[in-house]
Amino acid sequence: MSQLFEYFVVCGIGPEIRTLDGEKGFHGTGVFYLASLLDQYPPPTHTLYPPPPPQLPTCVLPAGVEFYTTGFDSSNPLSFPRSYPIVLTEGDGSKIYVSCIAFRDPVCEDIAEAYRIPTNSFADKCICLVSRAPSFHILREVLEKIHQLCFSSNGSSKPLWDVISYTVSNVPLPTPGKGRVLFAIENSLLSVDFPPKDGLPHADISFQPLVQCLDVDNFIKLFTAVLIERRVLLRSDKYSLLTLASEAICHLIYPFRWQHVYIPLLFFSGVDYIDAPTPYMMGLHSGVDTTGLSMDGVVVVDLEHNCIMSSEEIPPIPEPEMSCLRSEILKLLHPNVVWIDSMKADLESYEQYSRFNTKAWSPDHDVQLRIIFLKFFASILGGYRNFIENTANQVFNTQAFLKKRSRATHQPIDEMVTQFLESQGFLDYLERGLGSGENSSNLVDKLQDAIGRGQNPLSILPSASAEPEIITISDPGLGISGSGARYTYDRFPSNYRSQDQEEKRKQILAAASGALEYAAKHTPSSPSVYADGDSKGESLSPRERAAERERMVLDIKVKLQGLWLRLLKLGATDDPLSSFEYGTILALIEIDAEGIGGSGFVECIREHIHSGWKGHLTEEQFTAVKELLKTAITRATSRNDIATIRDALEVSAEMYKKDRNNVADYVQRHLRSLSIWEELRFWDVYFEYLMECFSNKSTNYAALVTAQLIILATHMAGLGLPDTDSWYIIETIAGKNNIGYSHIIKLRGYMSHIQQLCVGYWGVYSVKSGSVGMGLLPSPRPQDASSAIGIGIDNQQPAEASGRSWVQSMFTRDTTTLRTNSSFTRVRKWTSDQGTITCHPLLLAPPKFYANLLVILC
Repeated sequence: MSQLFEYFVVCGIGPEIRTLDGEKGFHGTGVFYLASLLDQYPPPTHTLYPPPPPQLPTCVLPAGVEFYTTGFDSSNPLSFPRSYPIVLTEGDGSKIYVSCIAFRDPVCEDIAEAYRIPTNSFADKCICLVSRAPSFHILREVLEKIHQLCFSSNGSSKPLWDVISYTVSNVPLPTPGKGRVLFAIENSLLSVDFPPKDGLPHADISFQPLVQCLDVDNFIKLFTAVLIERRVLLRSDKYSLLTLASEAICHLIYPFRWQHVYIPLLFFSGVDYIDAPTPYMMGLHSGVDTTGLSMDGVVVVDLEHNCIMSSEEIPPIPEPEMSCLRSEILKLLHPNVVWIDSMKADLESYEQYSRFNTKAWSPDHDVQLRIIFLKFFASILGGYRNFIENTANQVFNTQAFLKKRSRATHQPIDEMVTQFLESQGFLDYLERGLGSGENSSNLVDKLQDAIGRGQNPLSILPSASAEPEIITISDPGLGISGSGARYTYDRFPSNYRSQDQEEKRKQILAAASGALEYAAKHTPSSPSVYADGDSKGESLSPRERAAERERMVLDIKVKLQGLWLRLLKLGATDDPLSSFEYGTILALIEIDAEGIGGSGFVECIREHIHSGWKGHLTEEQFTAVKELLKTAITRATSRNDIATIRDALEVSAEMYKKDRNNVADYVQRHLRSLSIWEELRFWDVYFEYLMECFSNKSTNYAALVTAQLIILATHMAGLGLPDTDSWYIIETIAGKNNIGYSHIIKLRGYMSHIQQLCVGYWGVYSVKSGSVGMGLLPSPRPQDASSAIGIGIDNQQPAEASGRSWVQSMFTRDTTTLRTNSSFTRVRKWTSDQGTITCHPLLLAPPKFYANLLVILC
């Protein structure tokens, strides 16, 4: 018998700490970190069913993990545990239902020690129950009981993980419409049952939150947008509301199914997926900034403020269905208003509706609402079965059906109905129904027949069966403890780790700790650089101090050279990001307040290139070097170290990996997210540096200036700066140097050409938005965002392709797809009438090549 629960999972901060931007290590509070899968039951070694989706930790903690100085505080609502559901969608369209409770938990001592995290710190942790059954209520109840049992002062009679393992392993799925399962967690009795299969699909949610957030007109508008498969983005500051509203809409379009991208709760760093060209339904926390994203055609539904916005008109539902649907919903939600002018004595239905709606919202209201929409489909698709052809050319004769409907309603062919009949949801509905027997007809067919016979629409639902069969699951170990001891916890306990797991954890923590210790000992600002302590340092003369510092600088550079060469020699099976070499270089760059680590690292690369190295990197090396350069440039920016930034930019244009078309993809293109490139002051200083370097190579001043500006323009194109921003900088510098219109025209033409090459090969660059509005969280859109959920945007399909093709598998369990891809590589080839054009060789040449254009310009 299948089990109700598939997994119990714990997510939070693991032994390898990394920020959402990919930077290793602890960077203090106020920074968001990537979540890791910490524990699970059944363990990873089992073979009962596939492992949890690898993106689960990112999805259950959408904002990432944050560190805190305090834990739960009864006077601070922000510290309270949060309970919410999420729904994951696999590549085949099947859903995984997850109930989550997020709370602040103490940071493990070994992690705090390895990363120098202040003692008594707390971090977000999330416990989850994973199931294939949409049993939201029971998933939440079980999870809350486990959470309460862990932190109860009374404790439990068994170790907590014993309680978890028994519950996950022994609670079966009940037989739909026939069975009920009873089970207990400690002293709490719980039950679960499923409705009959021949009725409405199981929807263990309340539809009340959705109808309370939106008025009737906006409610119908949202329903219409989903039905004709628009791009729909729900916004709310409540995780649960986003998931419940999305699920409610999916049930209200029954018997049709949403065929496209479906992410009820989008993790914050995945905000770039709003730019997806295909239909989708996504939910995004209202605190995430979407400034800079293209929202053309997106239907934005603000659940907090009852507001729907879209740049494209949503066609209205035609008459008479619109009036009927609106009236039926109003009767359900506001019966006293609908019937207020009617005479009670002559209207029996008034009392019926009044009695029904004086009660609090109940599952009966949910059924009534679903029947209302089912009646809408029965009406708008009246007689559709006569137009099913299933021929080689078409499945459904859409034009004949529309003409028949137009004659019956005395109205022209309706746009909304036309779009609906052309949707993938309708086509899927027809294909599922082809070949089915009369006894297996769906509820729309049954309802059309019942209405034709004058029967009550509720008669199509299965009648209540006899008393369900009760299956009781008893825990033989419950309450049995030899000494009567109780198990209490001050934090959520870890599950048992195997020897291999424990050893791997120790290695990761040792590498992190070793990198920090090494960096601390070899940083010039550290007192430990003096053999006899601070007293000796204070006794040194200025000349001796200078000599001591030079020795330390040389020592750091020598060690960096060794670490750099070993990083490049790691085997194909090694992960540079987890290596000691990477961790130590990163620590030297981050901790060194004087910038010796960052400048020394860049100098190592430059010397290696000058020695004859061709700059070719493997995929893994490319990612590691890219992250190290990002960190070095960020630290240099904070110190206003323009020289190091300039050198890092130049070496980044020399190092590359080969993409799938065997074309060089340079590191420089992946540094776009850094803010320094938007500052005119940097390019001003860089221009002056170039003028000094090349001042003795030409007597033609205008040509010399133009040549240096070409070098700047090439770097800007390599970074992916928008053409308007690049031209503003170039034009400003050119204006300061009075080079004349002829050279400015050449510059404009060159920049237009190189921008065209960039767009042709890499596609339109995503617009960088780092702005933070009042009360908004920053838009955390790393340039490698596609790796967060295993989507290769390189494989983006045309706009008419299905959403599932574009996503491939939004939550695939195939971990081999989790490769780092650049979000710039949206289009790898540019197809023209003459064929496929790859990148122009000029675009791939190092920037110093363009200095040779001086001869041409002269």
